[in-house]
Amino acid sequence: MPVYRTPDGRIIEEKTNVPLPGSRTDDDASGGDETTATRTRGAPRTGGGRPAPGRYDEKTVVRRPSPGARDARASDGSHDRTRLVGAIPASDAPEADEIDPVSGWLVVVEGPGKGRDVRIGAGRNDLGRMSDNRIALPFGDTRISRRGHLWVTYDPLRRTFSVAPGEQSTNLAHLNGVAIDTRLPLEDGATITVGRTTLRFVAFCGDRFHWSDAAD
Repeated sequence: MPVYRTPDGRIIEEKTNVPLPGSRTDDDASGGDETTATRTRGAPRTGGGRPAPGRYDEKTVVRRPSPGARDARASDGSHDRTRLVGAIPASDAPEADEIDPVSGWLVVVEGPGKGRDVRIGAGRNDLGRMSDNRIALPFGDTRISRRGHLWVTYDPLRRTFSVAPGEQSTNLAHLNGVAIDTRLPLEDGATITVGRTTLRFVAFCGDRFHWSDAAD
């Protein structure tokens, strides 16, 4: 235990007196266990870093629930419950018809990202190099507009694909070598060039298949 010497030559020891486990205090009758630890030490140090004469007592009180209270909590299981904040009930899980099924693909056949493919969903798909585009091409071709370089659309009623220029982009794209400056039909196997990237279109939905024809 630490030993300090005071300016007047007295030796002060720091000691801790803690009741042995199982000992009871007067507070037990009130419904809880209370353990009191009394620590006697030298008085606070002076400005020179040496303890000043005198001593003081510091008490630390630790309260524990009584056996009766612990038994009551155990009987209702309240202390064992774990609550999940933000959990989604099973009844709120997404339904199958809320999933965006694939309608086709664009495969990078030339340029950055060669060999990669991206999905085309039903409806309008904006194409750009940022991840928030529905068709994102984040493969390093800076000649592709960040957002909305062009639109790729699948019409589930007519079961047809088409491409159209971006509404805010001034960068051109080409379909089979023809500039896309208006809406054009998109046929299976066609190539689209944006920046230094060439994409090959692969249709999945169309006359031969549509998700509405698939059995549940």
